[in-house]
Amino acid sequence: MEQKGQVSPDGQWFWDGQSWLTTLSPDGAWRWDGRDWVPARAPAARSPWARGSWWLPGFRAGAAWKLPIVAVGFLLLLAGIGSLASQPPSPSAGQAVAESRSSPSPSAAAGAISSPSAATPSASPRPTPSPSPTPKPSPSPQAAASPIAPPPPPPPPPPPPPPPPPPPSTCGAPANPWGYNFCGGNLIYSPPSNFCSYFNCIASFWKSTLGYVDECNDGTYSHSGGRQGACSYHGGEMRPLYG
Repeated sequence: MEQKGQVSPDGQWFWDGQSWLTTLSPDGAWRWDGRDWVPARAPAARSPWARGSWWLPGFRAGAAWKLPIVAVGFLLLLAGIGSLASQPPSPSAGQAVAESRSSPSPSAAAGAISSPSAATPSASPRPTPSPSPTPKPSPSPQAAASPIAPPPPPPPPPPPPPPPPPPPSTCGAPANPWGYNFCGGNLIYSPPSNFCSYFNCIASFWKSTLGYVDECNDGTYSHSGGRQGACSYHGGEMRPLYG
């Protein structure tokens, strides 16, 4: 059984008690030896002269002028590796690498590192905002309607006009608009032109106009009252008409 803190023989994996974790830092410059971070061993640079000048690019064609360019590039590469090795990572970064990669075996750990689904964080579901309740308007109190006053009673109808006074007594004379009568008064010498419309005149009423108006015995009226021969064809004079 593997013990916690055990490092694989090839120095590539580290057992934390639950799973195998890689001992190499994310930048490849440091390696965990079970107790502390140590610089990762860079592969020994092989001299370009070990195999002869034909091994370098371009020397197969006999171009010896490319050697200084290759030497300068090699020195720049060594300087870059040295600058990376001089920056130790923080222990928290190593712990984060160790916690983020877990597998029961080195092959499973390698599969977990290469799987994009294990490294990609799942998006946390966003809470759906619940709709806020819409406040309902409270009914405003309405003023009570004041009682409608009953309409005033209609005024009493006006009293009927008094009856016209009874026509004055004519003492037996026919009704007429002038009030001519037999009761007494002044004698009538100039009767109106429509006199005969109310009284029964004799045929010569408007021919003999030298007297006053009087009644003949047969009920006709003559305009020759007080003169000789008045009502001669109507039984004589009976009485004068007054106005």
